[in-house]
Amino acid sequence: MEPRTGSPDRGTGPVHAVLRGIAWIGQAAAWLILPILVLVLISVVLSLAKVGTIFRWESDVFLFGSKLTLASLGDLQWHLFGIMLMLTIASALVSDAHVRVDFLRQHMSKRQKNIVDIIGHLLFLLPFCAVVIWHSQDFAMRSFSLGEGSDYDGLYDRYFLKSFIPIGFTLLFAAGLGLLILRLRALRGDAEEFPDD
Repeated sequence: MEPRTGSPDRGTGPVHAVLRGIAWIGQAAAWLILPILVLVLISVVLSLAKVGTIFRWESDVFLFGSKLTLASLGDLQWHLFGIMLMLTIASALVSDAHVRVDFLRQHMSKRQKNIVDIIGHLLFLLPFCAVVIWHSQDFAMRSFSLGEGSDYDGLYDRYFLKSFIPIGFTLLFAAGLGLLILRLRALRGDAEEFPDD
């Protein structure tokens, strides 16, 4: 696949290396869609067969407790989807695959696009990520300390899923900061940092 314009694949240096790493994490996490689809198929078949409990075992296992049920398969689908989402949002920002107000942006010059992106990152993206990171750490720690789990034979150890919220937003913060640095360099006149969009 060809790198998009402004992609981190087009540059060198530590900022580009971090952005490439974030893009790689997102691309790897996107493969979680395959086990999600398999789990949906298995859940549909087992639901039609009216199977409630699939397996039981003696001692508790991480996430599943002492048994694998149809409810825990349903929870696992949503857990994997949430993890995939948290690990891919930063990659979408880095690769410029996120939603923009293109009908306004398409008529802007390269300089205007950079200014709008810089303002957006400084005023909205970075502060929002910082707030979510700050509060979601407590959210995950509280879940861990309470031993939060399912009340209906679903998955246990909910802190594991909730811990991906600060991880995902930390990646998004790092991506926003890296792109902010590249946009500032481009505005300063380092044209190779961000070719024309």
